[in-house]
Amino acid sequence: MRSKWAVVTSSIAVVAALGLIEAPAQAYGPTANSLGCRLYFGDTGTGSSPTTWSDTFGLTLSPATPAPGQTVTVTLTAAAGPLNGPAPLVAGDVPVAATVALGGSQSGTVTLNLAPYPTSARDPYTPLGAITAAGTFIAGPAGAATATVTQVKFANTTAATYCSAAGDRDHRTAPQASTIVEAFSVFDGSATVTAVTGQTVTTHARAGNTVTFAVAGLAPGATLTASLRDGAGAGTGEGSGTGSTAGSGAGTGTIAVPAGATTGVRSIAVSDGVNTVLAPITILGTPTVSINPGGGGAGTSVAVTGTNWNPGSTVAIRGYQALAGPPPPNPTGDAPVSITASASGGISTTYTVGDPATAYLGASSGVGPSTLFAIANWAVSADACVAKTGAATTGTCSLTYHLSQTVTAGNLAMARAAGSSNITLAGVTLDGTVHTSTGSLPVITVTDHRGSTFGWSLVGTLTDFTGTPGGTIPKANLSWTPACTGTAGATNAATAAAGSAGPVDGATLCSAPADAAGTGGSFDASAALALTVPAHQQAGAYSATLTITLS
Repeated sequence: MRSKWAVVTSSIAVVAALGLIEAPAQAYGPTANSLGCRLYFGDTGTGSSPTTWSDTFGLTLSPATPAPGQTVTVTLTAAAGPLNGPAPLVAGDVPVAATVALGGSQSGTVTLNLAPYPTSARDPYTPLGAITAAGTFIAGPAGAATATVTQVKFANTTAATYCSAAGDRDHRTAPQASTIVEAFSVFDGSATVTAVTGQTVTTHARAGNTVTFAVAGLAPGATLTASLRDGAGAGTGEGSGTGSTAGSGAGTGTIAVPAGATTGVRSIAVSDGVNTVLAPITILGTPTVSINPGGGGAGTSVAVTGTNWNPGSTVAIRGYQALAGPPPPNPTGDAPVSITASASGGISTTYTVGDPATAYLGASSGVGPSTLFAIANWAVSADACVAKTGAATTGTCSLTYHLSQTVTAGNLAMARAAGSSNITLAGVTLDGTVHTSTGSLPVITVTDHRGSTFGWSLVGTLTDFTGTPGGTIPKANLSWTPACTGTAGATNAATAAAGSAGPVDGATLCSAPADAAGTGGSFDASAALALTVPAHQQAGAYSATLTITLS
């Protein structure tokens, strides 16, 4: 630093008073500790002016239990920082570089940096302020490991200070490892699903199924617990599974999927009491079937789709009569159609309705109590009827038709007038004052014919203005005042709004919000442009590229 540091004699405040966030579960400290330091002018010699830096230190790793190949962030904190010497310092005078040595299953060193430091000007003989220096390394092989602070350098260009374990020595060339040490483990455990009762796959399960899992890399001879959690292994556990590991840390276990289990992408979280491993699984919900159209006469071809069927299972599609007693309803005379559910449990096929007694179209899979069943109502349309019998003078009959209409979505598009791609701003003559050059962005017409509930936006991006023969005007100097209205004569289902006046780059010119009631229409967007030209800008011809993006 600019001058030698005074010996630290003041006490350090307790952590709670400093407002530090609670440390992760696996971390050193925050704990009171001391380092020895020496001052090195020109970063040479054996150092002088020995001092003791007493502080409250913390050393954390995130994640606390990494896997091999994972990036680990190491962070060193100090609550107050060392005292400044007799000369004042400005912000950034003494960047911090700490060296952390890895041991055990890991090797090498990690450099932790904090620049700038201090964060603000400091008077003589005052603490330099809290330190949070961080660096990263890639976790190596699994096993127990340590991270040890071996040296901290305050890299003032005039007089750097080096600190290591407490004591008076050459801390620059002969540092000694401090007692700021964090023990951690690199964990290489895993879990997989090996079988699911009632399923031909190991990727899906439903309530009532029992899932068998296998683990590796956990504690030897451990009793395992398991539960269903979200895809990241978080959230409230559902169900209760058990298992055990052998002396190698490998083992097996089972968990029954409980009634009412959350459906969708989940994970089975298996713990040995210390470490937890995850096996992905998807929990299926109630099977569904949908039909289109929902009714018709004999010979109608129907598109049948469905979800949440057991993947890879055989699903039978057929017609059913009106329910005349306890479910399920009796089948009609039409032959069933068999299909195989997809890897995600979906079904899709066509079915032709012939029997006029059809009241439902249904899908079923399995036999006995485990049968899965879903139906959709079918509205039958007769193809003949009798209005009057014999000489009867009264009576009517009706034939019904099911009408269908496909409405195809149009496009979200924009257009400008031909030949309007070049915008010329008003020229300026330099006279030692700042000038504002003006111009306008010609009308851009946005048409939204998607027939949807979606919104859209027009956003501008800009390059710097570059001059010939030289010079640059920053893109931040160009501002606009947007305008956006409905196109004359257009029928619009939404109202578009102009963006805010201000710098162009990254700003919205015009936008229309999403609306559950429907959106669409035709809209005209434009803007007044203003470029601030500095008082002593280099003379020349300047150009930039403005891009308007519709999304």
